[in-house]
Amino acid sequence: MFEQFKKISSASFKDFIDTTGLQVVRNEWENIRTKSAEILTPALNPRLGSLSPSKSRTIPSLDIPATTEFSLRYENDWNSIKAEDENNFRNAILVDGLIQQILKKCENHYQTCELVKSEASQLPKVKVMIDEITHSAISLKGKLSELENMIDDYAKNNQEQIFEDWKRTELRSLDKHIEEKEAELSEKRSMYQQHYEEFMRNHKIQKVQSYQADFETQMENYKKRMINPALHNEYSPKLSDEDLITSLEQVELETADDREALENFLRSNSDTEDIIEQ
Repeated sequence: MFEQFKKISSASFKDFIDTTGLQVVRNEWENIRTKSAEILTPALNPRLGSLSPSKSRTIPSLDIPATTEFSLRYENDWNSIKAEDENNFRNAILVDGLIQQILKKCENHYQTCELVKSEASQLPKVKVMIDEITHSAISLKGKLSELENMIDDYAKNNQEQIFEDWKRTELRSLDKHIEEKEAELSEKRSMYQQHYEEFMRNHKIQKVQSYQADFETQMENYKKRMINPALHNEYSPKLSDEDLITSLEQVELETADDREALENFLRSNSDTEDIIEQ
C-alpha cells in the first residue's frame, strides 16, 4: 500500500481530475458551444466564438428568443460548471495536501516497520546478551557472597585480634600494677623490718642497760657486804648468795658481744675480790 502511495505525485492530478468526470463535462460543453457557434454564425457576431470562459458573454442583437434562451441557459450552466470545477480544483489541492500527509505518515510507518523488522532480527542476539548478563549476574552474586563471607571472617578475626590485644594490654597493665604493688609492699616490708630491728635493738639495749644497772647495783651491794658485812646488814635487806646467783642467771644476753662484756666485767670483779682478800 505504501508503494502505491509513493507513486502518486502532484503531476498526476490532471489524471485525477479526468477520473472525476470534470474533463468530460468540459469537452461536452466545448462541443455544444462549437455547434451553437456554427448554427448562429450567419446571424451572430463573428467574435462570439472567441469568447473565453473567463469573460462575460455579450447577448447578440439578433432577436431570436429561443436562441437567446438557449445561450443564456448554457452560459449559466457553463458558469455553474466553472464554479464547480474551481471548487473541485480547490478540493483537489486540499486532497493533495491530505495525501501528502498520508504519504508522510505512511513513510514513517514504513520506516517504523523496517526498524521493527531490523530490531526483530536482533532479538536472538539480544537474548544471547540477556543470557550472558544473567550468567554474569549469577556469577557476580556468588562472588559477592564469597566476599561477604570473607568480610565476616575478617571482621570476626579482627574482633578476636582486638580482644587479644586488649587482653594482652590489660595483662601487661595488671602485671605492671602487681609489680608496683609488690615493690611498694617490699619497700614497706623493708621499712617495717628496719623499724622492727631498730625497735628490738633499742629494746635490747634498754633491757641490757636495765639488767646492767640492776647487776651493778647488786654487785655494789655485794662488794659492800663483803667489805663490811655488819654495816651492810643493818642498812640493807639481806640478800643471800643463792638469790644473787638466781638474779644473775635470769639475765639473758642476746649477742656474743654482750656475753663477752659480761665475762670481762666478772673477770674484773674477780680480780678486785682477790685484791680485797689479800
